Amino acid sequence: MLGYLDREGKRMENPKFSAGARILRKLNGGKDIPFPTSEQTLSLEEATSEYKNKPTNSELLTQFMRSFWQEAGQRIEKNIIVDKFPLTAKEILEKRGKGYMAIFVPEGVNRVDLGKMFSKMKSCAVQKENSVEEAINNSGWLWVEVSVDAPNRNTTQRELKEKFKKERKQGQSLITYIIGGQISKLLTGEYFDEGSTWSRLLGSCHRGGVFCAAFRPDDGLNVSSHWNPGYFNESMGGRSEKVIKP
Repeated sequence: MLGYLDREGKRMENPKFSAGARILRKLNGGKDIPFPTSEQTLSLEEATSEYKNKPTNSELLTQFMRSFWQEAGQRIEKNIIVDKFPLTAKEILEKRGKGYMAIFVPEGVNRVDLGKMFSKMKSCAVQKENSVEEAINNSGWLWVEVSVDAPNRNTTQRELKEKFKKERKQGQSLITYIIGGQISKLLTGEYFDEGSTWSRLLGSCHRGGVFCAAFRPDDGLNVSSHWNPGYFNESMGGRSEKVIKP
């Protein structure tokens, strides 16, 4: 909210807005203040249960993602605002029939933040000292594949890239994969690729190699950038993401 007040002050050439925002930020220990809302956020357990009963309800989807990020954000003392889901139940149902689910990826939340939020992953990829190159950096509401086992299996890296380009999708980033995997665990009881498959993540790489990732049943996350681009088999697939536009 304070950033908004500061921007409005500059737009209207009213220094009182900006000065007030700076004072409030200082009084709040340098942290932002969320916009006031009349909506009551349910506990994550309650919101998950309600959403699972009506998975095409856009309001329950918004409520679920707000509860998810409220709990996750508290672990790093970060207030995360989740926008209202912009589409209808009919559109959700259509996408679910094609194997997709909607997730919210907050702007400004990085892989190191996720490593702290979900510390059981214990992955080198979420450590600050390890460099990860992000080919894409989407935020907001995204469509991702809902399947636990990797989709698009038996494809080489090149074939996967061409397939996504034809379908007007992007290769998934590590950040999106981690978030989607955690949400999958809540909704299905299993992470993405838990124990049987690997997913190529064309949206992230390390030292020139595309990341491949898989969650373990013990909540850990395995990653590797050493797979041969031409390698393919029944256990190797790839995941995509697509920004949801109203």
